[in-house]
Amino acid sequence: MDDVESLLSPSEPLLAAYEDRAWQNTCLVLRRRRWLRRARQSAMLAALFAAGMGAMWMIRPADQGVREIVEIAPRPFEPLLPQGENRLVGDLNLNQPPIALERLASRSSGEKRVALYRRAGDRFLEFGDESGALRCYRRALDVGSREDLVVDASDSWLLISMKMARQKEKGNARY
Repeated sequence: MDDVESLLSPSEPLLAAYEDRAWQNTCLVLRRRRWLRRARQSAMLAALFAAGMGAMWMIRPADQGVREIVEIAPRPFEPLLPQGENRLVGDLNLNQPPIALERLASRSSGEKRVALYRRAGDRFLEFGDESGALRCYRRALDVGSREDLVVDASDSWLLISMKMARQKEKGNARY
C-alpha cells in the first residue's frame, strides 16, 4: 500500500508550481477587473461631460449680431450758477471745475480746506464721478473736526453715508 499512497499523494515541487500558477492567474484577473472598472468610470465621466456640453449648447443665446462699444464723452464744464451769482468762500469762487477746487483745497488750510474739499466732492457728484467725490469727502472728513461729522440736511447722500460710517467707527473704536 505504500506504493499506492506514494503515487496518489502530490509531490512537493508539483504543489508549489500549482500554487504559483493559481496566484498568477488570480493577480491577472484582479488587474483586468481594476482596469475595466477604471475604464467604465472614465467612459461615464466622458459621457457626463458630453451631456453637459450638449445641454449648454442647446440653451446658448441666439447670436445677437455685431456688438458696438459706445464711449460716452464726459460732459463739458457748465457753471451751475449764473456768472453774477458766483458762490465765494473768502475770496475764492466755488463755481469752478471740481478738479480745480480739489487742487485749491490741497494748497489751503483750516476751515477753508474743509469747505473746498466738500464743494469739490459736491461738484464731482454733479458730474457723475462718484470716485472723485468719495476721495474729496474722505479728505474733508479727515481734515475736519468732530463737528463736521454731524449730518446736515444739505449733505449729499454719499457724504451722509460716510459721516454715519465715521460715527460708527468712532463709537466702536477701542483705545
